[in-house]
Amino acid sequence: MVCAGAAAGVIVAGGFSARNRPGKLEARLAGWALRASVPQEQRALKAPIAPLPEYLAEAREHYADHCAGCHGNNGSGETMLGRGLNPAPPDLRLDATQRKTDGELYGIIQNGVRLSGMPGFGNPGNGDLETWKLVFFLRHLPALTAEEEVEMENANPITPAELKERQAEDAFLNGEADQPAKAKGKVR
Repeated sequence: MVCAGAAAGVIVAGGFSARNRPGKLEARLAGWALRASVPQEQRALKAPIAPLPEYLAEAREHYADHCAGCHGNNGSGETMLGRGLNPAPPDLRLDATQRKTDGELYGIIQNGVRLSGMPGFGNPGNGDLETWKLVFFLRHLPALTAEEEVEMENANPITPAELKERQAEDAFLNGEADQPAKAKGKVR
């Protein structure tokens, strides 16, 4: 109990802001939390489906819509949200992620990771096919093509302001420039 109190004191002494990079002790605790987030029985799981091209395409769109905000379309974690998280999202293309078992990746997506920005997603149980498809996509990230990344940009969520701007640009490009005075019959 004394050791836990001392550890908490060391972590909190420097402030507990997400802007501060973690020290060695905090990084070790975060690593432990990551490993502990996946139950032992999930680690050895194998995907109950084959990595078919249509599953990869579905997962790519799902990832772009739900995961890329923090992890980036390319898996680098270099996004506005990702840079604000501490610990930062891992670069999913690197060996530290790629050498995890399919069951570990599945468990991380499904359960989330305490003391990080990674929430739990997916349905309870080991038969969540959407999550298994995402595991396939994570395996594909190191080989992601430029064309796939551009395709993903179209599936990324946008704010209402961005949507309005896109609609105005599309209207302009289609010759439908906003002319409120003429539309209302007013002459200037």
